[in-house]
Amino acid sequence: MAKESSYIVRLASVLISISILVLGLYLLQDLLILLAAALILAMLLLPLAAWLERKGLPRSVSIAICLIITVAAIAGVLAILTVQMVEFASDWPIFIKKAESYISSLQSFLSRNLNISRKKQMVEISNQTINLLKNSGTILTTTFGTIIHSITTIILIPIFVFFFLYYRSFFAQFLEMVFPNTESHILKGIMSKTGQVVQGYLVGLMVVMLIVSILNTIGFWWIGVDYPYFFGILTGLLLLIPYIGIWMGASGPIVLSLIVLSPSHALGVIAWVAAVQFIEANFITPVVIGSKVSVNPMVAMLALLLGEMLWGIPGLILALPLTAIVKVIFDYVPSLQAYGYILGEAPSRKKKEEIVETEEKLEGK
Repeated sequence: MAKESSYIVRLASVLISISILVLGLYLLQDLLILLAAALILAMLLLPLAAWLERKGLPRSVSIAICLIITVAAIAGVLAILTVQMVEFASDWPIFIKKAESYISSLQSFLSRNLNISRKKQMVEISNQTINLLKNSGTILTTTFGTIIHSITTIILIPIFVFFFLYYRSFFAQFLEMVFPNTESHILKGIMSKTGQVVQGYLVGLMVVMLIVSILNTIGFWWIGVDYPYFFGILTGLLLLIPYIGIWMGASGPIVLSLIVLSPSHALGVIAWVAAVQFIEANFITPVVIGSKVSVNPMVAMLALLLGEMLWGIPGLILALPLTAIVKVIFDYVPSLQAYGYILGEAPSRKKKEEIVETEEKLEGK
């Protein structure tokens, strides 16, 4: 009876702790997203910063150079996209006229085949427009607030990246003081392995994004989509959002092809993007990223769903690297290794059979 009550108390403690943790992740999401993004970016830049320091540069100068290179690279990509967006904006009236023509033909189709009169269609469109105008104030306020918040976060992330890199030795000593009973080599192993996992994942992800951008640019150009470079790069960049990002980027060329070209061209875009995603998920990503983030697909999907529920789009972007960090910590702590095992990739059936055959041979001897 005592054992049963003790188990119930432990279970209740675990459930309460998880509930408090999830509540804290939700309530402090703005701060935690900022810190998590800065920490992951700092891990990516750490090898370059350390290399510059070994060359004799002061730590602050090394970190500043890393941040300047990062900002320059991002600015270069944004400049390419901006040029394409300016051209796209200049042709916007032409797209509007073609869209009006397409909508008119769609109305004729609905009136002719589904017996929905044009008058009824216009009344419905008018009602939806009125509802949209009624909520326009809220929509504009929310959009403006989101833009301001995003700009603030973008400005603050480099500052926190600088702090994480500059005070990394200080933070390492802090962890040793917090966990005095943990052997020093275990803490160093956790920090080293965590950095390697995040660096490998992010570098591999950038390579995959580049390959997907090139493939989609070629495909959109071949199909005849306007602004293939813009949409190709956009679909590659949106791979930051797993699974759905590439389709968020592809929605533009699909709609544009439907309006400007024809439904068959739009289907061609859909087929091309689906083929690229299949190749990326089954061949490119496993080869380039490999087992750097050794999290099994079910856990990855759960992590993405939980990240989206708690933090929205930033949660989708940060879910996999944060889960990989948690797995590394679990793997190095003996009492948590079981949880690290369940997060990791399951051993293949072939390997299991080989292990069983080897054990049977040894028993036979």
